[in-house]
Amino acid sequence: MKKSIFQKLFITYGITIILGFGILALVLMKLFSQYFIDSKKDLLLEYGQKITQDIAIGLYSGRLDRETLIEDLKILDKFLDARIWIIDRNGMIFGVSGTNEEQYLGQQVDNTRLGILYRGRNIIETGNFGGKFREPVLTVGYPIFYNDEFEGAVLVHASMPGIQKSFRDIYNITILAIIFSGLFAYVILYFQIKRISMPLMEISKAAKVISGGEFQKRLEIKTGDEIEELAKSFNDMAESLEKIEENRRNFIANISHDLRSPMTSIKGFVGGIMDGTIPPEMQGHYLNIVMDECQRLIKMTNELLELNNIQQGKVEVNKTNFELNEMLRRKLINFENEITKKNIDVMLKLHDDSTLVNADKAMMERIITNLLDNAVKFTEENGYISLRTREEKSKVVVEIINTCENVDEIEIKNMWERFHKGDQTRGIYKSGFGLGLSIVKEMIILQGEKIWADKLDGAIRFSFTIGKAK
Repeated sequence: MKKSIFQKLFITYGITIILGFGILALVLMKLFSQYFIDSKKDLLLEYGQKITQDIAIGLYSGRLDRETLIEDLKILDKFLDARIWIIDRNGMIFGVSGTNEEQYLGQQVDNTRLGILYRGRNIIETGNFGGKFREPVLTVGYPIFYNDEFEGAVLVHASMPGIQKSFRDIYNITILAIIFSGLFAYVILYFQIKRISMPLMEISKAAKVISGGEFQKRLEIKTGDEIEELAKSFNDMAESLEKIEENRRNFIANISHDLRSPMTSIKGFVGGIMDGTIPPEMQGHYLNIVMDECQRLIKMTNELLELNNIQQGKVEVNKTNFELNEMLRRKLINFENEITKKNIDVMLKLHDDSTLVNADKAMMERIITNLLDNAVKFTEENGYISLRTREEKSKVVVEIINTCENVDEIEIKNMWERFHKGDQTRGIYKSGFGLGLSIVKEMIILQGEKIWADKLDGAIRFSFTIGKAK
């Protein structure tokens, strides 16, 4: 069964928390155990030394009798929670701290331990002290020297189970704290993973909806982090897909209309010739119309193929150096008849007498021809067309401006689309741009240049860049 991202994260981080707290518990147990033993050892050493100095030496100097010594040892027994023995120079036990310790009176400490003490060294060990105890003890032995003579030693025995009990009490409290901290961490983990996984699941569901063709789906995720950025990017993608789908539908509708119109004309005229509706003397005229419509269909088909080849990278760019000003003047002359018929005022403003550029010359001729054709076509009578060039760093910017009323930013944005038609209610660009501007844009991009359009006061301006000659 496929696990959700919530399950994967919760299980993964859950195991990590368990292992982390488990290792922490083991480390603390080891540290606490050693800490309590070391602390007890230091305490026994400290008081072993005090007992030696304050009590045992007083005994050997005659300032302290044995009865007082035993009473003092009993007090220290309760304070240290340890058994205290006093041995003489021969290793015989003659003083103990507890009444239940009297069984050890008169017993002998083995020569090995006595030898260590005789040489002035302390004893620190754990075990049953040579079999004298049934349970393990921590033993600290401190030698007694009086007038530089070895007189005996103080032995302090702390029960290891007693030390371990104190350690276990602290350890249990620590473990409980770790458990509650772990549970609290689990609760935080649950909500944190929920906070992360739920938006991702929502994005996943939305992606499935989008893949089904419902491009209107949008996400409302406000997490203030990268997931929110992802949701915004997803919405941008969905909006782009919706726009692409809308363009696709418009493209199909527009191309269907542009194909149907000439084909309807051809069918009507050919049918009229065949059934005799069109008299023989008029057939030549209508056959010329049919030929024009066929040429129009061929041109449209060729432009579609050309645009497809450009977009698929099948068209090679052949950049050469050429004179731009000459090309602009020649292209303007080509439109002289149309300009004269509409009484259009033309202004040519070139930044220099000669401008050498580096680009694909054939493509640039197509680009300039198409842009000038649109400018002439959509400029009303008595309007104006301005053709300008200017330098901008390593580029030459060409601007073609023509009068155009009531054009808006939406029209400017959409005019690059294939077969885009302007607002029919305004009478702006009713005939549409066909594939011309789409091909122009792709040719510009193919050469690594930029093209854009912007609205001026009562006019529209097309601008594109060309690299300077190297």
